[in-house]
Amino acid sequence: MQASKKQKVNPRLRPLKPAELRVIERFMKKLGINLGEPPENLMALETPKARYVDVFSVPEGVKELLKHFQAHYSAGLYLGYIEKGRFKPGLPLARKLAGNCGKTIKCIKLDEEGEKRFLYRRIVKQENIIEWHEGVTVVVNRQGEPIGWGRGVVEGVAKTVKPLKDLGWYLRRGG
Repeated sequence: MQASKKQKVNPRLRPLKPAELRVIERFMKKLGINLGEPPENLMALETPKARYVDVFSVPEGVKELLKHFQAHYSAGLYLGYIEKGRFKPGLPLARKLAGNCGKTIKCIKLDEEGEKRFLYRRIVKQENIIEWHEGVTVVVNRQGEPIGWGRGVVEGVAKTVKPLKDLGWYLRRGG
C-alpha cells in the first residue's frame, strides 16, 4: 500500500476578499484616505494555517511577475495585517503617509522628549505633544519623520498618546 503524499501549500499573494477590503477601507476612511475604486493594487498574502493576513500594495508590473513564482513571501509595499476583522497598520505604511501629515491626513507630532517616550513604548503626556488628534494615526517627530502609529486619547482633561507600533519595536523584538 502506497502512503499518500501531503501536498505542500506555498504562501501566495492573491486579491483581497470583499470582507478584507472593507476592513482596510474602514481604517483608511478614519485617516481621511480614499482608496479609490477599485483599489486594484492591494493584495493579501495567503499563508497556510496563519491567524492573520498580511496586506501589500503591489505595482501592476510586479503582479505580472508573481505569476512565474510558486511561492510568495513579500512583494511591493507592506501595509499591515488583518487579524480578527481588524487592520493593524505597519511601519512602512506610516513612512509612506507621513509626507501628507497636516495636508490630507491628521497626524500626531511630538517634541524631542515625547519622541523618546514614544520610542520606549511609554504614554506621551500633553506637555510633549505639539499636534494632537484623537484616534489611531501616524506619529511623527518635530521634523515630520514618522516614528510609528499611536492612538490619541483624552484621559480626564489631558490629551495623551498611546504607542501602538513604533520604530523602537524593531530593537525590542530583535528584528
